[in-house]
Amino acid sequence: MVLVTAGNIMAAAAQWYLIWLFARQAGPEAVGVYSLLIAVTSPLFITAQLGLRNLYITLQTAVSWRTFIELRALGVLCASALSFVAMALFVPAPSWPLGGAILLIKIADSMADLWFARLQRTGSLRAFGLLLVVGAVSTASVSTVAMAATGSILLAVTAAAAVAVLSATATILLARRRPPAPAQETGSPGRRLLVRHGCPLALSQGVSSLIAYLPVAIVAWWGTAGDIGVFSSAAYLVTFANLLGASVQVAFLADYRQRYESAGAAVLRRTIARSSVLILTLLSPLVVVAVFIGPGLLTVVYGAEFDISRLTVLFFSLAAVIVLPTYLLSSFHLVLNRYWVMTIVGAASVVLVGISGGLAGVFGLGAVEAGSLAVLVAALVRFTGADLLARRPVEPNPSSAAEADRPPNTEARLP
Repeated sequence: MVLVTAGNIMAAAAQWYLIWLFARQAGPEAVGVYSLLIAVTSPLFITAQLGLRNLYITLQTAVSWRTFIELRALGVLCASALSFVAMALFVPAPSWPLGGAILLIKIADSMADLWFARLQRTGSLRAFGLLLVVGAVSTASVSTVAMAATGSILLAVTAAAAVAVLSATATILLARRRPPAPAQETGSPGRRLLVRHGCPLALSQGVSSLIAYLPVAIVAWWGTAGDIGVFSSAAYLVTFANLLGASVQVAFLADYRQRYESAGAAVLRRTIARSSVLILTLLSPLVVVAVFIGPGLLTVVYGAEFDISRLTVLFFSLAAVIVLPTYLLSSFHLVLNRYWVMTIVGAASVVLVGISGGLAGVFGLGAVEAGSLAVLVAALVRFTGADLLARRPVEPNPSSAAEADRPPNTEARLP
């Protein structure tokens, strides 16, 4: 679990390092173009993944591994085609080669994401974490060498894409050594089952990704490419919080499922509620610290062109604190196979994020402040909605009644 958490943090750190490297070498406009390309492609790939990794872990009816592979390959093809269309519509032609390199990274990461499910389900968290750590270190290293040798952002991102392809290959080779779950559904019934459960989960994750990148569009609406660069650099505080929350979810999702099956939903809900209160209590004082030192620290790290207001730091830091317990609440709904919950919450967030970002600009907030306010609104809506829906009555867990009919569970259990 420690390795998975460290690996996710280092993966986020590697992506932040690329932002820092581009900021130092080429300024906020270059960071803005890079961030815009990420914002264009990421929601498409995340939606097309159909939430298959989480389905492989949590779905109560096992489906053949081949069916998972077929659906992921189809999703990658669809996301790639739509990304080309989106880049043609929204990205200037000189940036298309950079977009191609980013597209290659997205394809490799999407395939690795599914094979990570084999490692996660069998409890191979050590291998999972090591792959993340090695990939993050390699990405930062080769990008630095390419940037230092050529001064080209395109070549630096292309080097990162080569690392992503190699990391995906290593993940597949390692995960193939772990046995897949015994299939109960194959062929067309298995595909229909995955699509039926995956569509709401895909919408949920796609909407979550849209929420993450919609503020970039708000900043672009009210500002310039340079403003996008400044915003994206500061927003990595929330990105780190999201990836930390995702790593916690990865580490504890199988354990939460086991606790639900053994003790029921009420016990699991109380456990998550206590953890959420503890997280909020411990992290809230850090908001005050961030407001005082954040603006100065950002200019020291990125340069004088990356100056932001204390209000922006306040919005970002509050959002980062709220993000972590939201992932715990999301895990509760995943375990109960309530895949629609975060879709509904996310849809409400998209609407309110758009309204808040638009009103912020109308009432005179700067582009970066408007974007950071949208980030905070998204975090508040998702946490509040997930918490309220977690309080709904839960039907008794049918697994205990059907336990005698289940085949023996041979998967490795988390401690």
